[in-house]
Amino acid sequence: MLAIFSLFQENYNSRNVNFHKGRTYLINIKINLLFVYYFYNSLKAKNNLENKKVRSNLISIFLINTVVLFTLSLIGFIYLKSSSVESYFKENILVNVYLKNETKEFENKQLIKFLNLNDDVKEITYLAKEDAAEIFSKEIGEEFVGFLGYNPLLDAISVQLYSDKIDIYSIEKFIKNLNNFDFIEEVEYDKPLVDALNKNFEKIGLWIFILSIVFFITSFILINNSIKISIYSKREIIKTMQLVGATGRFIRKPFIWTYIKISFLSSIASILLLLILIIQLSNQIEDIDFFTKFNDLLILGCFIIIFGITTSFVSSFFITQRYLKLKFVR
Repeated sequence: MLAIFSLFQENYNSRNVNFHKGRTYLINIKINLLFVYYFYNSLKAKNNLENKKVRSNLISIFLINTVVLFTLSLIGFIYLKSSSVESYFKENILVNVYLKNETKEFENKQLIKFLNLNDDVKEITYLAKEDAAEIFSKEIGEEFVGFLGYNPLLDAISVQLYSDKIDIYSIEKFIKNLNNFDFIEEVEYDKPLVDALNKNFEKIGLWIFILSIVFFITSFILINNSIKISIYSKREIIKTMQLVGATGRFIRKPFIWTYIKISFLSSIASILLLLILIIQLSNQIEDIDFFTKFNDLLILGCFIIIFGITTSFVSSFFITQRYLKLKFVR
């Protein structure tokens, strides 16, 4: 009987021990699972934070590149269109040819034909003295012809020359060719205005050219610095990849392609912004056609894209190469 009782007691004790061991094992598993869960969440949160930083970094580079390339394209557009603006102002300067009162109709036609055949002339406008008197009467609000008893005005032909002929020498040469017509009373134009326009547009053209060169260099520096700051934040990753045996080409490739794609998108965005600006200017200033010489605008757009991609390639290549050559990074 005692033997049976002791056997039952041993069996009960062994079961109790096994139960406690199993319970301890389950508790350990639960603790490990909780540890893994919290570790995974912390790692996931860290990765999300890193991804947000990377996205924020790339977006900032995109915005910087877009602003820089847009400003560069705007200066290039101003440089290209400066000649059109100059032409617009110059071609509004008129050479007025006044005819004598006794001039006959066939002589008028002869002069008009001569002017139409002249390569320097863009457009001519004939104004009879009767029409001129009517216009002048409306301006002063009084019928001066009836008061004077005669019309003191003369028949006039307003000559619009091409912009490249609006300078003192060319205009004087043009006037000299009109001396063969004896029925011309007088030829006049705004000489001080012509001289001032030529001098000022020469200065403006020079300053725009200098500004274009300065900002071209500045654009390269700004894009290069934005890429340098971005790659600097990944310098430890570059060295880690290098230490585990990755080649320089393998390490450089993702950096180069990333910044090339960003620059391409920035170039497209800057060109679209420029087109929007040109459309708005065309609607506001109808006298100047901002879309003339479309080939020049196309060349400007291609230049912006090539400049952005080339700058990003050169900068990312040499900056990553610099960190690859360093023995230690801090």
